[in-house]
Amino acid sequence: MSTDHTARKISTKSRNGCQQCKARKVKCDEQAPYCRNCKYRRVNCSFLSQWSQTPSFKPPTHSRLQPCQPSNETQQNSFLSSGLSTIFPPTTCAHNRSPLLQQLELMHHYATTSFACFSDYEAYRSVWQITVPQEAQSYPFLMHIILAISALHICHLHDSDHRKGSYKELARAHYLDAVVAFRSTVSQITRSNSSAVFAFSHLTIYFAFGSSKFSVNNGRMEDPIGELLDVLLLLRTAMEALRSSWDSLVDGPLAMLLQRGPTITDRRYLPLDIAEGLELMEQLCHSLPLTRDAHVTPHETYQVAIQQLWDSFVMAETKRKDWSMALRFPIIFSEQTLLSWRRRDPIGLVLLAHFCVLLCRAPARWWADGWAEQVIDAVSRSLDERWRHAIAWPMKIIGMHLQDSDLNSANGNSFH
Repeated sequence: MSTDHTARKISTKSRNGCQQCKARKVKCDEQAPYCRNCKYRRVNCSFLSQWSQTPSFKPPTHSRLQPCQPSNETQQNSFLSSGLSTIFPPTTCAHNRSPLLQQLELMHHYATTSFACFSDYEAYRSVWQITVPQEAQSYPFLMHIILAISALHICHLHDSDHRKGSYKELARAHYLDAVVAFRSTVSQITRSNSSAVFAFSHLTIYFAFGSSKFSVNNGRMEDPIGELLDVLLLLRTAMEALRSSWDSLVDGPLAMLLQRGPTITDRRYLPLDIAEGLELMEQLCHSLPLTRDAHVTPHETYQVAIQQLWDSFVMAETKRKDWSMALRFPIIFSEQTLLSWRRRDPIGLVLLAHFCVLLCRAPARWWADGWAEQVIDAVSRSLDERWRHAIAWPMKIIGMHLQDSDLNSANGNSFH
């Protein structure tokens, strides 16, 4: 028995951690290309070198990743027609196909590395690693978006490498091919293609998040609020299109991804600091009169949105953290709330700043790096100084700070 016990103890130990965790003598989660400890400490992880020795190719080097204005359609087919335009102009097409070796490299990288970024739970890993690529064998649009996000991931890993531009062009080319294939073959969502469309919509959202960082301003987005709203609109139209096919999805090969458990919205489950921060926002939004503007959203709309945000925080805190919980709020809030963000209404921006806390507390993912910080910084710069104290709590949670003058701006000032 002692021998068996010793064998069991030995089998649970691992010496495959990164060099940084070994040096610090802490447990490593062994997740390449960055383990969670190195990601948290913002240091280079030795796992990165295992994925950086990829061959260099010479794809087309025209154009950069460019977001564009989304469609305002909200019908079921809006995701099929206009929603995808949020990332690239629909009139542009990639005519130069990647060589077979490039495609093999990208699929290998997805199947060994990139898939893990979408697997919030252990049970999801086989779905993203095996089932989704199997679906892609029958649907070119899904295959191309897999290759696109794999290239985008490699581009992220080669952040300071001369090969970054090559992989960015590969990502762009495969994304455009995915959009062309999707629009030419999917006229409606059916029982047979619903799982492929579901996976395609998820990967398109992740691609939209990740590609927005590749700007000419060293990763700084020109309009973080506008770009986030574009991604959220794409998310909303995708989920609206898929809602009618939910029964097919539940019975399909990706059913595991739909299992969420019971809905819990009891505020007593929230940590005290989160509850106090949300209460301050709720009190502020209820006590302040709206600006005398015919276009300002009524108080009732904000009250509903605040309740939905409360519920989303509870759901995110009571379940194992994943991105479906972080993105629950933008799926369920009203069109009026989205429009208030577009108009940069002060109360709407305060609400948006608190939503950034959800993004910040979601699991660390390469495609979401910097979004919460850039958006809340843009919110702070968009708000009149009389309002900035209202976002002191979310900025503190995210790791940013207001000036003392902003924190004290409410003293002696009126919001009328």
